[in-house]
Amino acid sequence: MPLSLKLPPFEPNLTASVETNPKRLREWLIALPMANPLVAGRQLCDALAACNRVKITADDRIKLLDEYSAIQGMLASELSVLYRVPGLPLKEQAQTAAHLARRLCLELADGYKIALTDRLDKRLSFGNNKVVPVLIQKILSQFYSLFQLSCRVYSAMPEGIWLEAHKLFRYAIEAHLIDQASTETSPSLARTYKYILLLALAEPQRFAGAELDKVIEIVENYAGYAHFQPVSQLGNAAGFFLVNLEEDKPPQYLGTRTLEGYSGGAVLLDTSELVRHLHKSLAALEAKAPLAQDRSKVLMWIEILRRVSRQWTIAAKRTFQRIASNTPVDLCLGLRAAVLCVNDGHRLLQPENIFEEDLEENQEALPITHWKVINESPGGYALVSENMPAERVRAGEIVALRAQGHDHWMVASVRWLQQMDKQCLEIGLQIMTVRASAVMFRPTIGRKGEQYQPALLMPEIPALKQAPMLAAPKGTYISLRELSLLTADGEVLIRAGKLVEQQMGYDLFEYQITEESLL
Repeated sequence: MPLSLKLPPFEPNLTASVETNPKRLREWLIALPMANPLVAGRQLCDALAACNRVKITADDRIKLLDEYSAIQGMLASELSVLYRVPGLPLKEQAQTAAHLARRLCLELADGYKIALTDRLDKRLSFGNNKVVPVLIQKILSQFYSLFQLSCRVYSAMPEGIWLEAHKLFRYAIEAHLIDQASTETSPSLARTYKYILLLALAEPQRFAGAELDKVIEIVENYAGYAHFQPVSQLGNAAGFFLVNLEEDKPPQYLGTRTLEGYSGGAVLLDTSELVRHLHKSLAALEAKAPLAQDRSKVLMWIEILRRVSRQWTIAAKRTFQRIASNTPVDLCLGLRAAVLCVNDGHRLLQPENIFEEDLEENQEALPITHWKVINESPGGYALVSENMPAERVRAGEIVALRAQGHDHWMVASVRWLQQMDKQCLEIGLQIMTVRASAVMFRPTIGRKGEQYQPALLMPEIPALKQAPMLAAPKGTYISLRELSLLTADGEVLIRAGKLVEQQMGYDLFEYQITEESLL
């Protein structure tokens, strides 16, 4: 099957402005103002775009592109410092940096696509069997970098990229090039393609920045244990994902989908061996956790391994259909703000200060932001905001939510983010409880003199067999840890039970009231 890729148009009027001598190009690249990555990025993008729009022989183009690629790696690191921020929406400078980084990936991919197409047009060209798989890997590598960037700024992949990645993989299979071995400097094209697929299946929009670094590390360390196989060899659906090679879509969990009519137009990604290795690593980490010096980091690593493992085994299935809506709502972001909302805007005071301030003066303005519900289900909401202050929202954060004009607050968790145009931001919320209580807590052992911290108490739900839970700042949870809670009814001693989840903004765990409190 001939390979058809989207290429930029040729513009002969740019020929005079393009440097085609690799040595002189290298000198120009070295002289770029790297101390100002935005300026350097614009200059590099413009030069690369011009190079992609003039006639150059395939071999000469590859030499030039390799020079551009070398400097791209350095510049990408500088640009990432500007757009890798704690929350969304991005500030203007961060948006510009992300846009330039994206352009660089797309232009380099375009350049290698032109070289690949020229090489394939000369079917008898010497060394094609060696050069073609290398070029395909370079294109896929740029797509992978582009996808990582999209994940970090919570934006969608550009239109057509998924389809072209699938086309390149399919061509490599049909041309018997898929077994090209990895080198010291780059993985094989099959492994690079697996990176893209596995990262998509991990649902990266659900992870905050520091968590995403770990997800990418897992992808690259364990991708070798994922395997491709024909759709005709399907066994148990668990751990099998359908890659439709004829659609501009990421892979999807197979589930109950019928495979009729796919034949050569699809392939299965088998993650069963990969997940077995993840479980071994998880068991080893869990065994070491009690003795770890930095328990919070180990627990975060364990939680990320669990989440990724679930996604690569059986992807979460929507329980309820979304219903379109256009309801205005108020949102307060962060655990501390949610505690303030649940407590009717009153700050929680340390015990020694509780009689020192007039309760009327203890009122604090709620940090309310305004959103619209665009669809809803019994378990959560999708919201959109067009005028959010920059860098306020992040995945894995607790929020308080209420319909505008109402007093009652619900507590939810930010499950996913998507940056739209400019300041337009979409988020997905999962409702945690509609009856949270504001409390203060501190450990009873080893933290003498430590101040109480705010937290949210979530009541037991016997009908759902759900134990009472505490949402506290991240790093709070240690199994069987005893905590002192200050509630509206006085002090209660509790003991931490099962960890339900650990996100970037909180630990959520079950607890039991200790016998001392029951006496």
